[in-house]
Amino acid sequence: FPYRWNEKHPARIGLLPRDGEAEDIRWFPLDPCFVFHTANAHDLPNGSVALDVVAYDRMFAGDNLAPDEQPRGLERWTIDPSTGSVDQRAIDPSPQELPTIDERRTGRPYRYIYALGLPEQMTETLVGEAPLIKHDLEDDSRQLHEFGPGRIAGEFVFVPRSPDAGEDDGWLIGLVIDAGGHTTALEILDARDFEAPPLASVRIPHRVPPGIHGAWLK
Repeated sequence: FPYRWNEKHPARIGLLPRDGEAEDIRWFPLDPCFVFHTANAHDLPNGSVALDVVAYDRMFAGDNLAPDEQPRGLERWTIDPSTGSVDQRAIDPSPQELPTIDERRTGRPYRYIYALGLPEQMTETLVGEAPLIKHDLEDDSRQLHEFGPGRIAGEFVFVPRSPDAGEDDGWLIGLVIDAGGHTTALEILDARDFEAPPLASVRIPHRVPPGIHGAWLK
């Protein structure tokens, strides 16, 4: 990329009214940081906005082709228009990325985030043996789904059991690479029985390289 991280520049986050124009954006300053992926955002009763993100202290400070370090974890940023401030609170400081939710809750209050764990130490491939993480924002807890030695997961997406099913009532679907066997499995997890073995595992007889995002389409 034709740019590099500069510690002298602060970060900022903008709020744009749903029916607003570019000139209606309001900017809020932050200490220098970087965000690749957000989980969700929604309005709070007091007029603030809750935004859940995976944050990094810096990005592209050395290698412009990949992150310089693991993320500092999953955070909730509470943006207060009345004071012009942003409160940044850690939800889980463990390395993770690609947070996903029940997409029916996009822009609305919600309870669960599913994120891909990352190795504690950086790897050349960025991903590695690590669990899938389920965050319960209501009781501030988390569960881990372990895939086993030599198995590397990608992003998992949530599929509701039915159009009117409750949040978390459905399946999580994603690809898991067998690093030693050069095969891949499409695995289906019960979101409500998160730590249990997969409900199904479909073997793909070749390696599907790690990807960035998945999607569920009817």
